[in-house]
Amino acid sequence: MTAVVHDLVATGLLAAAVVALGCSAYLVMLSVAAFFHRSQPSQGDPAQRLLVIVPAHDEASLIERCLASLQRQTYPRNLYRIIVVADNCTDSTSTLAAAAGAEVMVRTDPDVRGKGRALRWAIDRLLSEPQPFDAVVIVDADSVADPGLLWELAAERARGSEAVQAEYLVLQEGSSLRAGLKAAALLLFHRVRFSGQAALGFPCNLVGNGMLISRAVLESMPWDAFTSTEDLEYSLHLRYAGVRPRFAAAAKVAGPVPARGSADQIQRIRWEGGRFNLVRIMLGPLLRAGWERRDVTALQAALDLSVPPLGLLFAIDLVLAFSALILWRLGVVPTQIAVISTVPAVGLVAHVLVGLVAGRAPAGLYLALLASPIYVLAKLPAYRHLARSLDQDRWQRTRRPSDEAPGPSRYWLGTTPIDAVRMNEAVGMLLDLPRARPGRQVCTVNLHFLAVADTSGEMRDVLRSSALNLPDGHPPVWLGRMAGHHVPARVAGSDLVPLLAAGAAETGKRIFLLGGEDGVAAEAARRLREKNPGLQVAHYEPASGDLESLDSSAIVELIDAAETDLLLVALGHPKQELWISRNLGRLNVAVAIGVGCALDLVAGRRTRAPGWMRATGLEWLYRLSREPRRLLPRYAGDAIYLFRLLASGPGRRRAQA
Repeated sequence: MTAVVHDLVATGLLAAAVVALGCSAYLVMLSVAAFFHRSQPSQGDPAQRLLVIVPAHDEASLIERCLASLQRQTYPRNLYRIIVVADNCTDSTSTLAAAAGAEVMVRTDPDVRGKGRALRWAIDRLLSEPQPFDAVVIVDADSVADPGLLWELAAERARGSEAVQAEYLVLQEGSSLRAGLKAAALLLFHRVRFSGQAALGFPCNLVGNGMLISRAVLESMPWDAFTSTEDLEYSLHLRYAGVRPRFAAAAKVAGPVPARGSADQIQRIRWEGGRFNLVRIMLGPLLRAGWERRDVTALQAALDLSVPPLGLLFAIDLVLAFSALILWRLGVVPTQIAVISTVPAVGLVAHVLVGLVAGRAPAGLYLALLASPIYVLAKLPAYRHLARSLDQDRWQRTRRPSDEAPGPSRYWLGTTPIDAVRMNEAVGMLLDLPRARPGRQVCTVNLHFLAVADTSGEMRDVLRSSALNLPDGHPPVWLGRMAGHHVPARVAGSDLVPLLAAGAAETGKRIFLLGGEDGVAAEAARRLREKNPGLQVAHYEPASGDLESLDSSAIVELIDAAETDLLLVALGHPKQELWISRNLGRLNVAVAIGVGCALDLVAGRRTRAPGWMRATGLEWLYRLSREPRRLLPRYAGDAIYLFRLLASGPGRRRAQA
């Protein structure tokens, strides 16, 4: 019986590996083909009469920018009209659009909302007008059109294409890691994938922004896509009917990165949930059409649709590879199948790297890829939501960055509250606190704090009763944003200590350094005085040992005798937090903070990761390379906790004491 089970497991694993390998091979093929794609030069005088439709719902903050880019087109102004469809707007979108020189069509139907509905409503009316036109171009209201967008779309239409898709990439408005990941993902899909398809002679799909559709197509196939992914839905209907949209790489439009946190989550759910629904509805008809009509492009459309989104495919490939290795070590599957099961992940990495080269990606996008595992983890709650339920017919406008307002100052991750403050705000708050008995405890919370609090009742109580919990480390920041909170930035304890010392020197506050080993506290105190003339700083380095072995009464007397305002405790987590909590009632200080290895850094006993690693959230990797024996078990436990937290949804386990 055991042999039969092993054979079934091996067969199932091999089948999954073959499917995943097919997806990776298809993407690698497109990445390589993208090197050979060449845009056709525009020739002749433009003659296409175009309607540029801008569907807009409450876009007052961005509509003027979009319309300005459409007014600056190199295409003859007498050959195109700009029409804003103000769909159920509650702001000044229509007024601003009219003032910017656009024609405005106001639609008011709050019971039937959505971009697809607005397009159908507007196109039906425009088709019935006496003024002739040759094609419609659709541009999203939050986007910026390249000056040559209309010219290049019209040139492709003149070559016989009934539907054309421009290159749609991320608008470069910042240099954050998250923006880099989004830019890389969009470049791989909208430039590399489409270029590869064009080089191989395949059509592409329309993506909803920067797309041209001829009047003849709209008359024979009225816009009938109203789900959360109306662009892909209409594209598949075109492909099924034999219309072949073409990719015009020289036509360009750019849109902003979606807002953080819940806004990004909503957009993922809308796009990917709608896509999964289309797989269920359209995959069979496309396969049948390809077989019955011997239509290779219909089969290619089915293949393209069946390849999961890149993030999900990456997660599947990793799970497949790790499962194969574990089963191989247990003797369940043979070596050959274990090796085959790791190939899809390797192929996917090759697709990304080759694609970025083929897509002429800037250097910053390669750097952003180092944090792609975090991006994949961030998508898990969306996939979890999709696995449970999703209403495909429900429309919800994607929130813009301009929509965001600061959320509550305190949010929850698992069982731990975190305070969303900036570094300068935290420094100012701590320096303003008066000395008192009991003092106030402040914790600099990283992922390890969250993991410990999840299993330790005492540590959980400490974090719940502290005066301030600062997000020290990128995971608390990213997780908070994923849960929909406005978390400005990381407040690292290693950065906080020098700033507090500088502020204390200016305000006359006294600092006490408690902890360290082999003279670290004394050296840190010396360097702080040297850098901040006039700073009053005392120090004490207790003997190493467990918490109970410390002579806490004597230590409290030393701290009080020094008339301490700011007590910085470097005993390591959770020892330092527990010591502060147990002795806080006896301490006459303004604030007591656990600072971990900050004193070692100040004293020069340790070095921090390079700036680029700190900025991209990879400081943990630098520390692991320096102290693998000490940190590897800890990081492994933290990673397990992180997976559990993401599976349950950040911010949903406020829980139980």
